[in-house]
This record gives sequence, structure tokens and C-alpha cells, in this order.
Amino acid sequence: MTTMEAKVTSKGQVTLPLKLRDQLGIEPGDRVIFVEQRDGSFALRVRRGTFAALRGLLAGKVEPASDEQIKNWIDEARTRAFPSGAKKRGR
Repeated sequence: MTTMEAKVTSKGQVTLPLKLRDQLGIEPGDRVIFVEQRDGSFALRVRRGTFAALRGLLAGKVEPASDEQIKNWIDEARTRAFPSGAKKRGR
């Protein structure tokens, strides 16, 4: 039986140890659910996050893309998708 420990901050927050996050596959945006068991202990469950849950994750950590950069990325993606310049019908 493995034992891991985490400290509760004054705000009531807990950082899960890396080894535990790795074992449970917990990633940013996931939700951790504590389920009380009949014996009074708690089980941990993980609800996988959605793409929307990641919104703001990189805020302040990366430079926002300019309109020109976004346009270039779209143009490059179109070129890769349609190398002959033909457009896909129905779109």
C-alpha cells in the first residue's frame, strides 16, 4: 500500500503529488471528486476535463497571436489540406 502526502494551504487548496497525478492520469482541466465510503474513508475519482475547461490555462504565459499570424496559420493549413489549390466541395 502506497502512502502519499499533500499539504493544505490557507485557501484550502491541495497540490496532488506528481506520482499520484501520473498514476491516475490526472491532467490540467480534470476534476477530482471525493466520494465518502461507508467506513468513513474517501475514494478519489477523476472526471476528465473538456477542451473548454482548458480556457485560460496559458493566459499570461504565451504571447497572444496577432490577426496576421492567425491568417498565416489558416493559409498554411489550407495549403497543406489542398496542395493543388483545389477547394473542397460542399464547404
